[in-house]
Amino acid sequence: MDRAQRNSLFTGLVALVISLIELFRYPAHFWQSYLFAYIFWAGLALGCMGILLMHNVVGGNWGVAIRRFVESGTRTLPLVALFAIPIFFAMQTLYVWTHPDVRAHDFAVGHKAMYMNVPMFVARTIVYFIVWFFFGFRLIRMADEHDRTGNPVLFKRIKTFSAPALLIFVLTTTYAFIDWIMSLEPDWYSTIYALMFTVGEVLLTFAFVTALLVLLSKREPFASFLTRQHYHDLGNLMLAFTMLWAYTSISQFLIIWAENLPDEIPWYIRRFSGGWGYIAFVIAIFHFCLPFFLLLLRFVKKNPARLRTLAVWIIIMRILDVFWVVEPAFRQRGLEVYWTDLVALIGLGGIWLAYFISNLKARPLLASHDPRDTYSLLVQAHGHRH
Repeated sequence: MDRAQRNSLFTGLVALVISLIELFRYPAHFWQSYLFAYIFWAGLALGCMGILLMHNVVGGNWGVAIRRFVESGTRTLPLVALFAIPIFFAMQTLYVWTHPDVRAHDFAVGHKAMYMNVPMFVARTIVYFIVWFFFGFRLIRMADEHDRTGNPVLFKRIKTFSAPALLIFVLTTTYAFIDWIMSLEPDWYSTIYALMFTVGEVLLTFAFVTALLVLLSKREPFASFLTRQHYHDLGNLMLAFTMLWAYTSISQFLIIWAENLPDEIPWYIRRFSGGWGYIAFVIAIFHFCLPFFLLLLRFVKKNPARLRTLAVWIIIMRILDVFWVVEPAFRQRGLEVYWTDLVALIGLGGIWLAYFISNLKARPLLASHDPRDTYSLLVQAHGHRH
């Protein structure tokens, strides 16, 4: 972990510094790439918090194995907040609704001026992070205290606390993704868009923690803890969120395409023309159809190596989907890929992963006294692992 942390930090810093070259040559290219990278890694951190809250509410053995991963991801939110600060200084470049002439001549933008203005954008983003810090870090403190004492009353308090926190989390992420992404095209709107994106980021997080779990599965404490049922459960959850992501995506597409309204249809026209349509086709086949079919098969879900390969594939498809959602708002002449798209993604990602690993190293990889760990009791009763 020490070596992985050093390599991630070094790679991230070097890539970020290299990407800054474009800031002085073509600032618009740099900021478009930076926003894409920020949305991806912020979504992964928020996905960790969402899974942590969801597991506390619904329970299940699957969450015991990945609990430290999602807690460590939640603890990266201060870094994600730090990454957001440069965006505040580039809003004139990224968001057309900040331009006075657009507000004056575009009825839809002018009509939303009380909501879409720079001070309100910044203030809302600060509020989002304050809310996430409060719920995320308080929950982790309570969980650490429960690990230390094993007090069952404290565990009940964690579950009670997590239920309303999950509701508030969904509401705040909904508005955050509306502000950060949907407002890139202020004339356009969709009531399911933010939920679709949130579901996609939770799917990304399940794929990330599953791949990481398999990577560490041959080392203690996981080697003597994990059963094939853990992998099967995580595979089922990836299947569920793959289906939910596809359902929300197809629902949005069918409704907007059938209505064919001038305020809504341009969003899809941009993403189905000029080369972007090829990416849409790849996403439809390889983000939904292929994972959906493979995750129906038990021999895939119960085999760690196969499940890891599929999880890594889903991560790649999520990168492509975020790129397809964000970048056509700027590159409307057709499909354009800048070298900073990949370099900025690696830059922010390397720094984020280094901080994530630092959080992961700070505590035991398996939590003690977790009452949801019933698989270990079954193993003790039968004397072997399946």
